[in-house]
Amino acid sequence: MGIVLFENKKSCCGCGACANICPKGAITIKPDELGFSYPVINSELCVSCGACKKVCLYQNEAPLHNPICAYAAVNREQTQLEKSASGGVFAAIATYIVEKRGIIFGATLDFENGHPIAHLIGVEDLNQLSRIQGSKYVQCAVEETYKQAKKYLDEERKVLFSGTPCQIAGLYGYLKKNYSNLWTIDVICHGVPNQKFFDDFISLERKNHGGLPIGYSFRDKKRGWGMNTRLDLKGSSGKAKSVYTPARLTSYNTLFLDGDTYRENCYECPYACKKRVADITIGDFWGIEHEHHELLRKAEFDEKKGISCVIVNTPKGMELLGEMKQKFYLCESSFEKIANKNGQLNHPSVQSDRRKVVMEVYRKLGYDGVEKWFHKKYKKQIAIHSIYNAIPRKIRIALKSVLQR
Repeated sequence: MGIVLFENKKSCCGCGACANICPKGAITIKPDELGFSYPVINSELCVSCGACKKVCLYQNEAPLHNPICAYAAVNREQTQLEKSASGGVFAAIATYIVEKRGIIFGATLDFENGHPIAHLIGVEDLNQLSRIQGSKYVQCAVEETYKQAKKYLDEERKVLFSGTPCQIAGLYGYLKKNYSNLWTIDVICHGVPNQKFFDDFISLERKNHGGLPIGYSFRDKKRGWGMNTRLDLKGSSGKAKSVYTPARLTSYNTLFLDGDTYRENCYECPYACKKRVADITIGDFWGIEHEHHELLRKAEFDEKKGISCVIVNTPKGMELLGEMKQKFYLCESSFEKIANKNGQLNHPSVQSDRRKVVMEVYRKLGYDGVEKWFHKKYKKQIAIHSIYNAIPRKIRIALKSVLQR
């Protein structure tokens, strides 16, 4: 009997470490009928060496770290802050590494012929940094970035690798040893929908708005820090336009936020807990108005511009942050305060009965069917969010402040 990579889909996160390590190139990552990616072995090429099983830390348990300290943080560089989903922490750390002649790996969302391609890339030019800033609420393909990172590490270049916790674990499994010139950042992850599902959503948006999709932001800041999307399109004349939509008024983003479109393993993720796999964990400091309301009186902690949370998990992470504190506005916090509104720091997302319904609708009727189901099922919520988003942000914040007294 040949190598069996996983017994069921709950045992595979799709990180791609197995495909990267295979000496015979016998493993390829392929989508299933719903679009979720899984490794597939070519039995004619496989020599049953077992390298793929050894690097799978998702099944073999990755070393995890208890958090050392935590902060609320904001990037001092305003241009980087504006292009970031929250407080711009990743951009500040990435800039520091590049200034030290290092390489940063992170997620980008490219478009080819109107179709989105979410994948990890390496960047060593600050002019390219904006490509890997911002949230991507879709599984990003690792491709050969583990191999590329190892090459730079062996050349003694500094490497900063960012991704979901399972992707960071995949990197450590692939490398098989510690490197003093490697730093890792994991993001607080809810779970990941797949690229086919997202591509089908973008195709529907193209029909609705006209033009060729050339860009998409899951967290645009034109209306402030929050959950507002931006779709960039190019018309037949070559003129570009942008369509801004609150996340809760779109089917894709609502189903993502409600946890109904993730991979099967995301609902049992071993990394959705207090112990962390990376040197540093970053995310949005949701609930900061409750945990550190005094900060919002300071100009540098502007809720409209976004505020990040930073959890330092290793001495290496602590040393890195200490070297570049001048790039942030920092306020000491705690893991518990950050976790209060970031549930995935305590437990995996909960799989509801809706997920099975959504996936079955998608299987039978495609994304058009999902869109119709969404507008029927969420009719009341859509109406409420439409009214809410019609209220000017300043008034919403004022009302929120009154209600919290």
